[in-house]
Formats: sequence, C-alpha cells, structure tokens
Amino acid sequence: MLVEFSLQNFRSFKETATLSTADAKWVALSGLNGAGKSALLAGLTVFQQMIVAPTEQVTDALPYEPFMLDTTSRFRPTQFAVTISCDHQRYHYAVRYNATRILAEELALELADGQLQRLFLRQNGDLIQVPAGQRTTAANTRPNALFLDSLQAANYQPAVAVFRWFARDLVVLTDRPQADLAIEDWVIPQLTQFLHAVGNEVAGVTQHQMAVQFLDGSQFTRPELALLYEQYDEEGEVEDVVELPLDRASSGTQQLVAAGLAFITAQVAPAPQTVIADEFASAVRPEVAMALLALVSGEVNRSQLLFSTSHDTLLGQANSATRRYLAEKNYRGESTLHPVTTASAAPSLFTHPIIDAQTLQTAFLTDAAGL
Repeated sequence: MLVEFSLQNFRSFKETATLSTADAKWVALSGLNGAGKSALLAGLTVFQQMIVAPTEQVTDALPYEPFMLDTTSRFRPTQFAVTISCDHQRYHYAVRYNATRILAEELALELADGQLQRLFLRQNGDLIQVPAGQRTTAANTRPNALFLDSLQAANYQPAVAVFRWFARDLVVLTDRPQADLAIEDWVIPQLTQFLHAVGNEVAGVTQHQMAVQFLDGSQFTRPELALLYEQYDEEGEVEDVVELPLDRASSGTQQLVAAGLAFITAQVAPAPQTVIADEFASAVRPEVAMALLALVSGEVNRSQLLFSTSHDTLLGQANSATRRYLAEKNYRGESTLHPVTTASAAPSLFTHPIIDAQTLQTAFLTDAAGL
C-alpha cells in the first residue's frame, strides 16, 4: 500500500508537497476548483506510467511538466518519491528528471529498526551504486530510462516488487469502466448487489461477447457489459426486462459501476491495492458517495482509496481510518498541500466564496457586448 508520496516542480506544485497515507483506509484531497487536487493525483499517475510504460528509444521524451508561472522552474527537474509497503517490506523510491534525462534515482529498503539500506543510487545521470551482479544492466540503461525498469527486467527482486506494486496494486479509477473489460462470472452478482446497496435502480448486470468485424472481413469477439432494467406497462406493472449497454447509461451509473468493479476486485487481489479517484463520485448523489466512503473505511475493506473532491460535506468527521488534506493556490499560481486534523479549523478551511449571480451576469453581458 502507499505510505507516502511527494512531488516537486510538477504542474502547479512548484515546491515540495507531501501526502502521507500511513494506515488510512481513505485519504481525501479537498479544496476549491483549480487548487491543485487533480495535479497531485496526476503526479502519482504520471510516476506510475513512467515505470509501467517506459521510454523505448533514446530519443523518446520523458513526461516533463514543470511549473510554468515563473522564470526559472521550467529549467529545473521534476521530482517524484514514494514510500510503499509490499511483499512484507517497505521501500523508498525517488526519481528526478527533465524532458530528456533521468538525473537522479534511488531505491532503498527500510529495515526493521527504521534505518534505510540503499539498494542503488543514480546522481547527475550516473549510476554510482549498483547491486551486485548488475553492472551490465547498468551499462545498458539509457539516459532517458529508469534503472528500476532495467533491474526488474533482469529479475532483481526488490525492483520486481516495486514494479509490481505500480503495475498491479496502484489502480487509477476512471469515470467509465474499460469498454472491453472481461469480468469473471462471480463478479456479476457481486456488482449487482453493490449497485442495489447504493440505491441504483438497475435490475441486474450481464456480459456478452460481441463480434467485431474489420473491413477486410476478419473479426474477433470482445466482452461488452450491459445493465438490466425492468420495463413497465401503462399500469406500472413489470412487463419485461430490457438490456441497456453500459455506455448508454447515465454518467453517475457508469461511475458507480467503475467504483464497484474496483472495490470488488480489490478484495480478492493478491495484495491490498491503492485506488486513485480524481473527483470521486462527482456524478452521484452525496448520500451515495458518503455510503461508498463508509464502505471503504469499514473493516471488511483491505484496500486504500486516495481521492479528490470539491465537496467537503462528503467527508464527515475524521477518524483513525481516514485522512484529509487541503490543497490551496496562491496569487502566483503555486499550489500547496496542508493536512487537516481534528484540531484544525476545518469549517473555515473549506468555506467557499459567495458567488453573486448578478455580478456574474453583469460581467458576462459586459464581456459579450465587447466582442
């Protein structure tokens, strides 16, 4: 599971921002629109993609998105760092890079006494500490490639463990399930129960194999998820059950299906998962979102949810299973991150500015008249 994530010089985060998740079942990022919530989650997602979808050629660019609202940050490197718990070990992994080169990289193992045992180190682009027997692997690592990726391909076990966490145990929740996602049969009744539990009117869920034909006449089949709804006659009696392809369902229903699939499959995953959700459940009713959070923080859940929201009323009272952070942005466009504790003045932190409709209307008409 994710223990800590930090980033520097990425999008609106000019300075270092650190998110500590520890043993929390869910961690919420709150704040006004544009404060940097999505940027922080995007940083973790970009870090994941750097590892699981690495560069293939020496000319490939790295995903470099520095802070752009001053005169110097665009020439400075971006840095990502994580502390993760996997395979009964705790690893610290950090990378510093620009558009063309990995400038620094380090992997360390946390020992039982809390001390760190460094496993490899890269500084100023050069690998100065390499695991035993991995000199050839180091020599074959391109300037724009992660040494971690090279080591996991060489079956160096600590690198394999970290790679596996990013590839398997870090899950990015989208608003819509993958169109061709194949779902095991046992998941279908579980997903139906989940949708009923959160108050969705769906009668059931089904999956078909759909034939897809190419212009050259060849074809293949792919799975397609559909929802079952009861059809009523004029007297309000159930007449039939009809299928609706998932992509024709409402945005809120698609979000619930995506969340349900993530939570259900996480419970049977080989290791606890960390699920990332930007603007979590934004298209569903507040009481449904609150029920989902209660499910996540319950004892039966073994995974972790890291999410952003603009609606702090969803979050309720903080407890030992939850953590909250506030993202803010100053007049220079720089985002910062602050932990919110029970001792914090949480109501004042989450007070939104009053929006005057008349002022908006006047500004709109003025701008329109000037076009």
